[in-house]
Amino acid sequence: MRVLVISTNREMSPQPVAPVGAAWIAEALSQAGFNTRLLDLSFEKYPARRVLKELAEFSPEGIAVSVRNADNGDFLNPRSFLPEVKEITGIIRDNSSARIIIGGPGVSIMPREMLDYLGLDWACMGEGEEAVAAFFKAGKPEDAAGFPGIVSRKSPRHCAERRQWIKPDTVRPRLHGWVDVKRYLKFEPVLPVQGKRGCANNCLYCTYNRIEGRFWRLRDPSVVTEEISELIFRTGARTFEFVDSIFNQPEGYMEALLEEIIRWDLKAKFHVSSMSPKGLTKKQVSLMERAGITAAGITPEAAADETLGSLRKGFGEPEVYRAAEILNGSSIKMLWCFLMGGPKEDETTVKKTLKFINAIPSKDKAFLTAGIRIYPHTGMHELAIREGILPPSETLLMPSFYFTDRLSPDEMRKMLEEGLSDSRKVIFLTDTNFPSLGALRWIGTKLKLPSPFWSYANYMNLMLSGRRVINREWRGANSIDNSRR
Repeated sequence: MRVLVISTNREMSPQPVAPVGAAWIAEALSQAGFNTRLLDLSFEKYPARRVLKELAEFSPEGIAVSVRNADNGDFLNPRSFLPEVKEITGIIRDNSSARIIIGGPGVSIMPREMLDYLGLDWACMGEGEEAVAAFFKAGKPEDAAGFPGIVSRKSPRHCAERRQWIKPDTVRPRLHGWVDVKRYLKFEPVLPVQGKRGCANNCLYCTYNRIEGRFWRLRDPSVVTEEISELIFRTGARTFEFVDSIFNQPEGYMEALLEEIIRWDLKAKFHVSSMSPKGLTKKQVSLMERAGITAAGITPEAAADETLGSLRKGFGEPEVYRAAEILNGSSIKMLWCFLMGGPKEDETTVKKTLKFINAIPSKDKAFLTAGIRIYPHTGMHELAIREGILPPSETLLMPSFYFTDRLSPDEMRKMLEEGLSDSRKVIFLTDTNFPSLGALRWIGTKLKLPSPFWSYANYMNLMLSGRRVINREWRGANSIDNSRR
């Protein structure tokens, strides 16, 4: 059976992201005996035309469509990616009789709603290495309906969504075998690596629990290290980013992984997309430096107890400041991430967070998101319904946001404008949409500037000057106009 895997993600902001998940599925299908191709639409100027070409040339009997994100999550400039996905799936239905299933993080958050919107019948919720293979192996799609992870639009609404989390080492992604890795490396010479799946935290707004499960599932450190070694050999990449939900949790795993990397002596550098201030120690940071970690994102989301408690972060101001003290003395460049405008956010909490941002050292930067995207099956969704922000019937397929009722968006902007001692070291989500940033990334790669490129925010923000979002009125948005559905 010929199966075509299509990665539909085309978002370039803040940077193009190689489709590791789609590669994982393609590799699983190949190992299961299917004649498999992966079509990555990321850089396609005319994606519809490319899909038609692939359908004609490959004549797939099965098609797996991957949806990374439903929208850009930007309260100040919301944009849904689903109309373009709908165009692609419409072309598939009109030009192919292949069996179709959709999956990916965007689908896992709201599979039934996504199926209704796209007019399709089958979705994979959660990881798909086993579920998607079972779907295509079944004599007819209905035969796979009872398999964990398979969701049918035709089944009754009250039917439970069944999932079965697998061992993450069951299949290796072999990204280089399925994706034009060198094209991604032109925008920033960094490749993603995942050490574990799942998240045992219960943050108010987060969807990781639904996408990857509510408990940690750890990959064997030696397998992860071997994967990195192969990527170095196959692609020439020398910098890798760990994209785990929280890199320094659970206790002991990060240490085991980094010790293995040191033992292999990989001669590579590493970034971390997300770590927590909770429980961070000097010993851990020292080990990170020894293993070659040069940059990391850290997600306190606030520096005020009131906001941290409302977001259910599981730590308070003292741990945020203690982590900062430890990291300030290290060589690791840190990107401190904050969600502004959450529950209980007011002038006092904003001032506390600004005080913290103003104190971070010059080697570090801050990433600010205003307004919080409300996703189904999260505490934020429940809160929004209780507070009357959303009706219980709202599907949330199109982006809706939570913003505190104690401040207006523009009052928040003015506080940031007046309260930041140096706004050049602050990156706003909305500012990452400037088209010129892609060209700057390409130039940075050509010049072989050390990554991460967010560390050059001071220079980029100086170039953007008065065009930055902090220099214009913030109106915010409750949702995208329903006419765009």
